[in-house]
Amino acid sequence: MEGDKISNLIEISELAVGNSKKLGVDEVEGFVQRQRIIEVLLERGEIQSERVKIRRGIGIRAIKDKSVGFSFASVLDERTIRETCKDAFSLARASPKNPDWVSLPLPKRIPPAPDGLYDDDLSSLTSDEALNIVLEGYETAKEVDPRVSIDEGKLIVSSTEIAISNSHGISLYDRGTSIAFYLICVAKEKGKASSFAYEYDISRTLKGFSARKVGELAAKKALLSLGAKSIKPFRGDVILSPDVASEILFAPLISSVNADNVQRGRSLWANRIGESVSVRSLTIIDDGLLPYGLGSSPFDAEGVPSQRTIVIENGVLKSFLYDSYTANKVNRESTGNAAREGYSSPPYISASNLLVSPGTKSLEEMISEVDRGVIVNRFSGKVSNESGEFSGIAKQAIYIEDGEMRFPLRETMISGNTFESLNKIAAIGRDRRATMMDVYTPPILIEEITITSK
Repeated sequence: MEGDKISNLIEISELAVGNSKKLGVDEVEGFVQRQRIIEVLLERGEIQSERVKIRRGIGIRAIKDKSVGFSFASVLDERTIRETCKDAFSLARASPKNPDWVSLPLPKRIPPAPDGLYDDDLSSLTSDEALNIVLEGYETAKEVDPRVSIDEGKLIVSSTEIAISNSHGISLYDRGTSIAFYLICVAKEKGKASSFAYEYDISRTLKGFSARKVGELAAKKALLSLGAKSIKPFRGDVILSPDVASEILFAPLISSVNADNVQRGRSLWANRIGESVSVRSLTIIDDGLLPYGLGSSPFDAEGVPSQRTIVIENGVLKSFLYDSYTANKVNRESTGNAAREGYSSPPYISASNLLVSPGTKSLEEMISEVDRGVIVNRFSGKVSNESGEFSGIAKQAIYIEDGEMRFPLRETMISGNTFESLNKIAAIGRDRRATMMDVYTPPILIEEITITSK
């Protein structure tokens, strides 16, 4: 991360604020990011690429007469910062006025950073050590059974620093680390192949991560998919794995509680605060201060304090998720849910860590309650975040009859509606896991889903 003429990120963001104020802006915000990423790609059982990337840059929001301009640069020297400030100011003057604009955030007390967001071991990890992590997962999968082969895998290790400053006095710094690894395996027996089996792990710390677990579970899932059969179409129960639940239940839910979507008329829940939107057993909390949380930070991408927001409680919709702009429009406080893709992105609304309160039943107990249905471990298809309609292929699916798993299924279609399904939840598992979408959910049992096997 060396090489910048200005090494201190807060100094850079404050320099952008100072330069912009001299130009005559009404308000300004500087967001600086510096990131080190190690990527290792595995394809067809061989390491295809291994690289270390350094990303750095600044994004500047300038406001003049209720008009907003945004510009960014990937070089952090004084001359480039001055030019980027001028670009943002010029864009603000050229943009139409936004009558709903009120203000950038004002400074507030920032809570202490949650435990487990930054790990020295990950920050200092070498590319050789990253390669060894991938090989450990690969070798573990191969050791499970000679019928298993590895089709694909990828490791991403990142260490990120950010600084935010604005003309109202916000000046903040944060850092974090993460590691994510997945493997896709296939098993072959008597000339026939299983479906592709996918497994992953993701963590903020190296100690909380296990490549061996990824390899072992991916291989076992591939073996479980051998001998797949077809079934006749029916409507029945579906147990959604945490990944599938995140995709077809909670992605549309997150979209529906996004205050920007609500205010633009893109949410079916726009006027339903205080109303029942799901079964009573469902409680969902957005927690930006979760220790070791994948989406945790002491403050959001605008410098607003992170917080814990009850979204749904016992089936009742309690709150939407706001950034400062959408909160100001309705005279509310931001919930601290501004996010960014990086320095090149203006802020937008996103959940931080979406926590689905677990139930009391194990997966085995959930299976025992199903007369006829399927377990779905992967989903490939279309999900409309606005309407909630979903339809696609259930992969790594297993047929259940009379409370027992019977056999794996060939490619099987499932279809339904998210918002209807939230009211047809029959059981919520007790074992919650973090998904790649920053949703923490157990398996979910849904009734009355259309199931069609090829």
